[in-house]
Amino acid sequence: MATTVIKPETRIIPEKTPPKFLAEHLKAYEFIKGAVRGKMVLEVGCGDGYGSAYLAKVAAEVVGIDYEKDVIAQAREKYTDRNLSFIDGDAASLQFEDKSFDIVCSFQVIEHIPEDALPRYLSEIKRVLKDEGTFYLSTLNLEHSMKSPHTYQKNIAHCREFKLDELKGVLSKIFPRVEIFGLHLTAKHRFYLRLKKLGIFKVLPDAANPVKRYYNRITTNDFQINTSNLKKAIDFICVSKK
Repeated sequence: MATTVIKPETRIIPEKTPPKFLAEHLKAYEFIKGAVRGKMVLEVGCGDGYGSAYLAKVAAEVVGIDYEKDVIAQAREKYTDRNLSFIDGDAASLQFEDKSFDIVCSFQVIEHIPEDALPRYLSEIKRVLKDEGTFYLSTLNLEHSMKSPHTYQKNIAHCREFKLDELKGVLSKIFPRVEIFGLHLTAKHRFYLRLKKLGIFKVLPDAANPVKRYYNRITTNDFQINTSNLKKAIDFICVSKK
């Protein structure tokens, strides 16, 4: 039985994703790029495979796993680095020997895992990690998403969304060492967001609209990851040690 099936409309496909949303997701991979250099890496919930392919540029070997066979077939056709492979499988029943990987990452996946399967999902990741291995996880920050508790509607594709203490509690039941970072906007990004909310450039054509130009060219450099003000972070990036 599958632990989770992520709906196609929620998957990131780089060529079909707005620059801001793509950069927001790519930032997590950029964050761990140095850590995976020369390492054996597993990505749980690889989707399109763009993140696995990004990490394969520096890792010794990367394996991406996803439940949907058609998604995996497309990833195999799209990304063909020799040190990169894709397999279909269940996140809560990983088909690898104990202590197979130096690094496991699972970005924007935990919110799709049914609550009763969370312990299996995390325990399986811990099992396939080598001693002193590291697990990197990202997910949205519920407190940031929930601008108003009275009007907030959870994404129908999500089984559970987490506040800071809730996420740390779930991870700490499986991993003895957990550190949490937050994804934030840069000062420049915050400036343009304020301009966007003011709407003062809406009357201009797109080519002359500085806000439109900024958001059309946005990159990972417009986001930052740190440990400050975590409750206001857009996403959490968790670093768990075995």
